[in-house]
Amino acid sequence: MICRLASIKDVKQGSWYEYSLQTDNGLFSVMLRFDNGVYHGFENSCPHQGRRMDYAAGEFLISETGTIVCPAHGAEFNPNNGLCVNGPCLGESLKPVQVKVNEKDIFAIIE
Repeated sequence: MICRLASIKDVKQGSWYEYSLQTDNGLFSVMLRFDNGVYHGFENSCPHQGRRMDYAAGEFLISETGTIVCPAHGAEFNPNNGLCVNGPCLGESLKPVQVKVNEKDIFAIIE
């Protein structure tokens, strides 16, 4: 489980959230984005050098055009599909995380 739906405060269109999950391989950080009533998940790791996408816990840089920006080297990613549209990893993508939601909780399917 990523989190309880009730724990997310001020759900807004296009908002990003970070949650860390304990797995058999250690902590796994997931970025969640809320868009049109649906949560989308990505691994919280830039494909350029594997650095976290949040510059502080759960705080993300969003450009004026709505791309999510890596705070380390400025790579910009399409928030809908994770594709790098500008920067040092152009053409690469954030790794998607499958997300399931029920009436109370949000779950990540991590393979």
